[in-house]
Amino acid sequence: MFWYKKPNVERNSISLGNGWRLIGTFSASDLRGCHYAVLQTWLPLTALEFTQQVLTSPLFSESNTTQQRELLTCQVDSPLSEVIGKALTKHVHRVWVVDQQRLLLGLVSLTDMIRVLRTSILADFQ
Repeated sequence: MFWYKKPNVERNSISLGNGWRLIGTFSASDLRGCHYAVLQTWLPLTALEFTQQVLTSPLFSESNTTQQRELLTCQVDSPLSEVIGKALTKHVHRVWVVDQQRLLLGLVSLTDMIRVLRTSILADFQ
C-alpha cells in the first residue's frame, strides 16, 4: 500500500496509517506473470513505479488494466454486505476504509470478511 502524510497529523497516528492519503496498492498479484529477468531490471524502482510499469508494459496480460488498479474504498459506516460485494465484484482481497476527504482510516481484508461470516454462521448453529 502507498500513502503520503496529511499535514498536521499527530505522529502516533501515522504509524497506523491514519490521516494519510491512499495513493496505491502493491500486492502479490502485481508480481504475477513478472519474469525473473524483467523483475531484476525493475528492482531499483519504487513500489509505486513498479505498479505503474506493470500497467504499461506489453509483457503483461490483458488482465492488468487500469480499471483493476482502482482503489476500492468504503466509509467507516458502510454495511459489511456492501464491502463484501465490492471485494467480490472487483476480485480484490482488501477494501480501504477512508473518511470524507479520502484519508485512510483502516482496511477491511478478505480474512476480516471471512472471520465475521464464520462467527455469524457458527452463532446461528448454537
